[in-house]
Amino acid sequence: MTERQRRPIKRLQAQLVADADFAAAITQAKRSGGTDSLTDEEEMRIAAGMGSAFDTLENLNDSLIVALVAGWSYGHPVTLDGVQDIPGHDLDALRKECAPLMRQLMPDFEPTPDPESPIGPSTA
Repeated sequence: MTERQRRPIKRLQAQLVADADFAAAITQAKRSGGTDSLTDEEEMRIAAGMGSAFDTLENLNDSLIVALVAGWSYGHPVTLDGVQDIPGHDLDALRKECAPLMRQLMPDFEPTPDPESPIGPSTA
C-alpha cells in the first residue's frame, strides 16, 4: 500500500476520533459492555445514530478496501465508487477481512528507549 492510499484512511480516522459524540458513545458502549473493544457491527450501530460520523466510518472502511484490494471479479475497477456497486454480503466479507489491518496503517506513537531516536530516547 502506498502513502497515497494510506493518507485518506488516516485523515478519516482522525475525523472519526475528533467526533465528540462518536467518541462518547464508544466509551459508553465499552463501559456498559464490560469490554475494551467493540465489534464492527457495534461500532456501525453507534455511528448510524451519529449523522456525519456514520458517513466518515463508511468512507474509512471503503478507503481501506480500495487500498488493500488489488482486484476483484466484478466488472468494474476497485474504486470508492465501485465499492458501492458490489453486493452487500460481499462488501461485509471484504470489510471483515480488511478491518484487522487498520491498526497497521497508523504510525506508532509509543515511547521508545532507542538511543538512536531522532528526538532522543524516551524514559516513559
